Amino acid sequence: MRKITALLILIVSIVLLGSSMNQSFVTKIKFEKYFDHLNPQSVQESALFKAAFVHSDKWDYGDLYGVSFLPQYKFKLEPFKEYPYKPGRQSTNKILYIIGDSYLADKTLSGAFDAFDNVIFLDRRFAFGPIKLDAAKQNYLMMEFSERNLNGYDINKTFEIRWTTKDIKNAVNVSNKPLPGGPPLPHESIFERLGRIIFHKDLSRNLELILFDNKLATPFKEAKASLNYKLFDRVANEVVVSTDKKRLLFNTTVDTSSVQSAFRPKTEHGIDSIINNLDIAKNYYLSIGFKKVFLSVIPNPVSVYDDKRMPYNHLLERVEQKTDLTVIPLYNIFKADKRNLFYRSDSHWNPQGLDIWVTEANKVLTSNVN
Repeated sequence: MRKITALLILIVSIVLLGSSMNQSFVTKIKFEKYFDHLNPQSVQESALFKAAFVHSDKWDYGDLYGVSFLPQYKFKLEPFKEYPYKPGRQSTNKILYIIGDSYLADKTLSGAFDAFDNVIFLDRRFAFGPIKLDAAKQNYLMMEFSERNLNGYDINKTFEIRWTTKDIKNAVNVSNKPLPGGPPLPHESIFERLGRIIFHKDLSRNLELILFDNKLATPFKEAKASLNYKLFDRVANEVVVSTDKKRLLFNTTVDTSSVQSAFRPKTEHGIDSIINNLDIAKNYYLSIGFKKVFLSVIPNPVSVYDDKRMPYNHLLERVEQKTDLTVIPLYNIFKADKRNLFYRSDSHWNPQGLDIWVTEANKVLTSNVN
């Protein structure tokens, strides 16, 4: 009996280990846990299986709740509205590309801006490119950043695959046509592939996702989090509680040991370095055919709601004042608004915050395209 038990444990362990190393399987499980409500037909399992082992509370109530599990900050996230095409709108022959981050990912912005026929979003967090423009259209670009991600931005360190100087010269000066195919992806040897599988950097995270990231575990995680917070004033390393106790904040935007902190002193040399990196990116994008490049920086929630916690470095305003890019100003508008514009249990803005951004961006874009 012991041998049979040991054999079963071994088989289960091997299956779990193999599953955790299979990133495509993990990605499918992650989608079903977090986003099955977006496409109910994608999951065919029984209701019990979905409730107990598939669906997760982690993202339904915000990414900061999902790492802290503090029950007093368990707020259901409001869905974002869509910005479809307005009936009867006339074509402008203009396209807006947005290279951004999680603030604009998965949003429907196709008809959000009056000056453009369409909006194409490219997620800076993942590999993309090289960008192929439509030579029959006028192409514009907006670089969108959350305030914390502006620190350390360097186009040479992103996942974007870019055109070489030779490609650009040949395409622009000779053919004036959309740039042909991109550079080849780097080749990975069989030994590198085996090493990546055996020493999988996300193995422990994937195991936790499969085994413990489900609704059954939520009450236990909340009980443990509450106990730690009440007895020891301790929360998960990734979050801090705001001074007024009304919301959770992303720790990297608060902790001064982090370069992304809103309270880490920022010298003029540091600001100039950010401006220089933005200029390098702008010049590249103009060289591949964009008519104009805009900049939009989304304030950190802590910069809006808890800026008196420590001396605020005013990074966002200082960059906007120095850059020669056309900016969509937002910080003072958010500060003056009496509504809550960010989720209280998530590091992102809520639908009201996005709607204000769309309105302000529309004003700037409409008055700055020709």
